[in-house]
Amino acid sequence: MTRVRLTFHKGWEETMFRSTATKELVALHTSKIAAEAIKGAPRRKNSSGTPWNGVKNNIEAYVQNSLEGWYGNVVIERNSRARHAMLQDQGFRDRSGRRHPGRRFLKAALLKSRIE
Repeated sequence: MTRVRLTFHKGWEETMFRSTATKELVALHTSKIAAEAIKGAPRRKNSSGTPWNGVKNNIEAYVQNSLEGWYGNVVIERNSRARHAMLQDQGFRDRSGRRHPGRRFLKAALLKSRIE
């Protein structure tokens, strides 16, 4: 039988969360979430090609560094002229008052990538 002594030093989380291996891991999972969001994004039915303001063309992922470590972002429609993805996701009422239910593709992407 082998005995092992494991000692945690104060501040070990900072060096772990700031490492490049953590950055790569965060980037991998962030890109998976963005890919699931693109896959579930609404599309036009009768279209030859993808329009410039299509939801799937305006979803991107990137990783940033903060004081606590690396974190991933999935940005939906940074272009201010194409801001309709959140309406597609959450639902909306049109001018005549009719309710259009949301498609919840962003929530589905997050639920699919979570670890239980």
